[in-house]
Amino acid sequence: MLRILIVSFFICLFQGTGFTQNGLFVHRNIRNAYDKGTRSFDGKPGANYWQNKAQYTIEASLDPKKRMLKGHETVVYFNNSPDTLKIIRLKLTHDLYKKGGQRDAEVDPEDVDDGTKIENLRINGRTIGEKEQRRFATFLDVLLKNNPLAPKSSIQLEVNWSYTIPADPNATRECRCDPSTYFVPYFYPQIAVYDDLQGWANTPYNGLQEFYNDFSDYDLTITVPKSYMVWATGEWQNPLEILEPATFEKWNKAHLSESVMSVFTEADLKNGGVFKKSKQHVFRYKASNVPDVTFACSDHYNWDARSVVVDDLTGRRTFVSAVYATDAKDFYKVADIAARGIRLMSTWLPGYPFPYPCETVVHGNDGMEYPMMVNDYSLGDRDPTGLTAHEVAHTYFPFMMGVNEQRYAWMDEGWASFFDHFLEDSLNNTSNNALRNYSAVAGRDYDVPPMTQSQFLNGRAYGIASYDRPQSAYVVLLDLLGYEKFHACMRVYMDRWKGKHPQPYDFFYTWNDASGQSLDWFWKPWFFEWGYPDLGIQGVVKNEAANCFVITIERKGTLPIPVWLTIVYADGTKETVHKTAEIWKDGKANIKINAATGKTISEIKLGNRNVPDSNSKDNSWKP
Repeated sequence: MLRILIVSFFICLFQGTGFTQNGLFVHRNIRNAYDKGTRSFDGKPGANYWQNKAQYTIEASLDPKKRMLKGHETVVYFNNSPDTLKIIRLKLTHDLYKKGGQRDAEVDPEDVDDGTKIENLRINGRTIGEKEQRRFATFLDVLLKNNPLAPKSSIQLEVNWSYTIPADPNATRECRCDPSTYFVPYFYPQIAVYDDLQGWANTPYNGLQEFYNDFSDYDLTITVPKSYMVWATGEWQNPLEILEPATFEKWNKAHLSESVMSVFTEADLKNGGVFKKSKQHVFRYKASNVPDVTFACSDHYNWDARSVVVDDLTGRRTFVSAVYATDAKDFYKVADIAARGIRLMSTWLPGYPFPYPCETVVHGNDGMEYPMMVNDYSLGDRDPTGLTAHEVAHTYFPFMMGVNEQRYAWMDEGWASFFDHFLEDSLNNTSNNALRNYSAVAGRDYDVPPMTQSQFLNGRAYGIASYDRPQSAYVVLLDLLGYEKFHACMRVYMDRWKGKHPQPYDFFYTWNDASGQSLDWFWKPWFFEWGYPDLGIQGVVKNEAANCFVITIERKGTLPIPVWLTIVYADGTKETVHKTAEIWKDGKANIKINAATGKTISEIKLGNRNVPDSNSKDNSWKP
């Protein structure tokens, strides 16, 4: 009995301080999820974990000349939470362009308008008047005053809407790439996430922070003029209704082709014979359990495609496309780069089968990912491998793994940066792709700990916390664990949280659990604390008794990084010494490394391309 009381006392003590037994500070609101059993300290979804879902039936049309998008949708929303919902929150992302909108960057004044026009909003068949609507920022709250949505029940929402797509070809995200080519994301009223951590998501869209969406099912219909092709999230349902038999045969054959095929070219479109004759084109796409849908359309883009096996056990394939203007010199390579990259992602890093049946990289004006779709600008004569790999890698984070990028962008941008770093070298058979420039900015006042919420950041601070620092952390983590254990941890993390909403502690605790060790000594400095990475050669002395030189490596910075030491001897031989970041686990300030017995050192170099180091001036030594 006494032992039970003592254990209970220490459990209460840890809970009261806001720390778990393994030492990471847990914010009070996130702590609530553990108390309620929706999350667990071993990193698994809790016994009471839940998430909501919706089924969307969307009918949209685009008039390219007027830049007018109109739509009607029916949404069945399932409340799987234990809470009674008194509102339904819609995201109206185009309201970024609304007069008075909060924007991370300036937009063309000519594109500022009245935002999304909402008409005929209905809940369960009942028209919702203006008094039952509350519109703010990029949200529309539908008040359910008399008929709240009970737990374990559903509601049907219907809405008609319209807006004008920005004319500026450099407009971010919503892109009129040229007068007859569009990339159209965020185009429909979408129900925001209601989760176990904060209730309704409340970060307005300002053009910078990106995804946090529930996993839902979509039946999407897009109507465009008769000369236009539409590519969209999901699998194309009606190609036989639109394509001539010869074009359909090429499209169909590309689904099994290991080499790139041309489905059609700009010349084919001009010459006719690609599409069946009709007054307009009505495309239908379906996607299941995805966090969003988007589409692109053009009347002159080329379409290349091929297929790739993503799961050797089942033989499952992904259909990979690149669609682009004829003058985009780099895009002729993109379909093959994307397919080979997807193969490497499926088998090596992250080493998890690509989750979607198709992926389309569109020549647009951005470097931006969407489920099964990518909007990439043309790099001209430069190599598109890194950009392509980065955006396609986002399929895992935040799409398969539904992280909250609005709060913790490092949970997806950091991983995409990690993947593109290694994938670019592998795809190009090189070993010269350096890390992002974290070494140059680490420790400055805009290098904030990544656990600082992304919605509070912009500019350099956002980029460093989201891309640079976490990329370096993940690279150091790979070196620390070694590929086999790293890959095993990644698979456990993905198995547990695919199709769900992991937050940072689910990541930290899962990797602790899967690796069989507490990595809190690593997580804390890299993600929670101010600091920078910096090692230096402190000194070299002769140990006469051992007849060897002793090299002292000093840890000057607070972020643990590996030691890579190249020792060049006077006889022309070289020795490489490697110590993982674990060498600093106990907080020591320096380590000593013995050189080869009986040899004289002519030069020492510290570090390599995969080790961030804020000051390289003390990374070399000569006698």
